[in-house]
Amino acid sequence: MSIKLIVSDMDGCLLDEKSQFPPNFCEAYDLMKKKDVIFAVASGRSPDGLYKAFGDLAKEMTFISDNGARIQHRDELIFEEGLSFEDYSPFIKEMRAHPNLLSVACGREKKWVEDVNAVSERAREEILKFYPGWYETNFENIPEKVIRFAMLYFDDIEKNIYPFFKKFDNDRVCVQVTSYEWIDIYPKCVSKGTSVGVLQQRFGILPSETVVFGDYLNDLSMADYADYSFAPANAHVKVKERFTGTVKSNSEYGVTDKIIELLN
Repeated sequence: MSIKLIVSDMDGCLLDEKSQFPPNFCEAYDLMKKKDVIFAVASGRSPDGLYKAFGDLAKEMTFISDNGARIQHRDELIFEEGLSFEDYSPFIKEMRAHPNLLSVACGREKKWVEDVNAVSERAREEILKFYPGWYETNFENIPEKVIRFAMLYFDDIEKNIYPFFKKFDNDRVCVQVTSYEWIDIYPKCVSKGTSVGVLQQRFGILPSETVVFGDYLNDLSMADYADYSFAPANAHVKVKERFTGTVKSNSEYGVTDKIIELLN
């Protein structure tokens, strides 16, 4: 294998169940640098949440954020797509109809909720994993470009909330379950997979030189752009069926162990 690009999902994949990095992450990262392999993190998080997680390393890394709506390579924004008001206005009313559903509008610069005081302590702890802070506004008057919406619900969001929102999935808007507790709504023209394709075109990299790791439904599209795709043992069953192989679970550091194995 000649590997030039490695892309990994973040939560539930690269990070363990406590959102901690594997103890051998630095070993894997240094090995990728030594082998001149581009390492990209593909996440539903917004850029600020990713930069915070990686600290000083973020300055030299590549990030596919917002499920593919933005791509940042080091200091350069190389791709960005967002939602128009006409795209997201149809589902604002539905968001408000579910009292235990927390909706977050992810703007170009800031994150927005409709009622800061309605954010429970449990929800606060959860969203702080991904967003360092948020502001209050009416969703009909969000004062900046909206990249995507993220919806948080603690009781099986795929079963109990997604059925109410799948009707809003159309040729412009994607409604995607991204974990047991989150749904993302973002432009239909983007995905983590299309972003892998952007990076391949930008740096002259082939699918045969690409390895991807993912654990949930929003990671499925990456397999279309890589000859080698690996799902942790704890991944969604559809991901394990679609990807070319499996590795140990995220709590057993399957991603970094596999990276070290491949590059050695």
